[in-house]
Amino acid sequence: MFTKLSFFKNSDLGTFTLLSIFSIKYLVGFFYSYYFSLPSQITNADTWSYFMDSKIETDWLLSNPKAFAADLFANHYSQSGNLFSCTNSFWNDLKTTFFVKLLAVLNLFSGKNYYINLLFFNAFFMFGGVAFYRLFKDNFIINKWVLIATVFFTPSFLFWCSGIHKDGVIFSATAISIFIFHKALKDKFNAVRLFILILCFALIFLLRNYYLLAIMPAFIAWYVVEKTKLNAKICYALMTLFCLLVLTFSSSFSITKGICKSIVEKHNEFLTLEGNTKFQTPNLETNTKSVVSYFPFAMQSSLFRPFPNNIKSKGEFFAMLENYFFLIILIVAIISFIYKKNSITQSPIILTCFLISFFLLLFIGYTVCFDGAIIRYRSVSFPLLIVPCVIIIFGKTKEDLAMP
Repeated sequence: MFTKLSFFKNSDLGTFTLLSIFSIKYLVGFFYSYYFSLPSQITNADTWSYFMDSKIETDWLLSNPKAFAADLFANHYSQSGNLFSCTNSFWNDLKTTFFVKLLAVLNLFSGKNYYINLLFFNAFFMFGGVAFYRLFKDNFIINKWVLIATVFFTPSFLFWCSGIHKDGVIFSATAISIFIFHKALKDKFNAVRLFILILCFALIFLLRNYYLLAIMPAFIAWYVVEKTKLNAKICYALMTLFCLLVLTFSSSFSITKGICKSIVEKHNEFLTLEGNTKFQTPNLETNTKSVVSYFPFAMQSSLFRPFPNNIKSKGEFFAMLENYFFLIILIVAIISFIYKKNSITQSPIILTCFLISFFLLLFIGYTVCFDGAIIRYRSVSFPLLIVPCVIIIFGKTKEDLAMP
């Protein structure tokens, strides 16, 4: 049982709490699978199509393991395609190919049973959740149950990151990488920590490669702050400004032109799709003026959608209520961040989570034109955004507690 591992014991959550969290996530994952098996959902249910494909892949693995492995690197196009392209690209196909093959391997242990695979997935998700919980428990003073609620149980995050899909894997890999990076900076980069970091980065790259573009600037800023002792807020602000300038003027330089082109291509590829929650967007082109003028719309979309007048289902309605509640928390946290003078506002952990969340939301806003897709993609960033907000409002650092 995973609760016996020292990683979980050191969380101080206790066996009962850990098993309760795991059970809730598994039950939500079960509901997730049921919901996407309904006639109205099954045709677009990736979780079931991945699983059905994985059973065929498992048979291939058993009969010809060499060909099974080689197929992961097979390019079925004349060129590999743009790294961030959505169509006719080896890199785009890789995320589905890898995920299906991962399921195929798990099928060897589950007997091709979806719900046993769901146990395996949620066991891995527990590593990510507990890593994120420990990151804040070990460095801040905050009510245990408030921290548990915000790390594990924000509604959209709980739903989208408890089923068999990429979202939970991506969040877990991100959370573990932040936890390990913090440990390495405070202690040292040993072989085990370096291996785990590389493994997490590989998972993120294979499943949603552009997430690395959101993570790496924050890690670079964190490393600089720890090694130079520069003012953390200034360092992260400069990193944010630098990345925004790269995005803004990327179309003007050959070395960065691919970034702007990839975002516009992904945006246009979303526009070719159809769905009930699709909304109109301004035109986005590969030039500086277009990128700058689109910025307010991108942030509006990723932060505020779905709007009350665009609600088309009960799920969207509850997602809207959840989002507006979290926006209130965000506003209060920003005000507290500006006026508080304690060390929380200089914490690289807080600033790293904020910076990753900002870039994830920015990318979602520039590329996605469906309310439903925004709700799902945004759910991965919710703990990264909301937990630091709660810490700023209600928490203290251990250094602050020691001050007279």
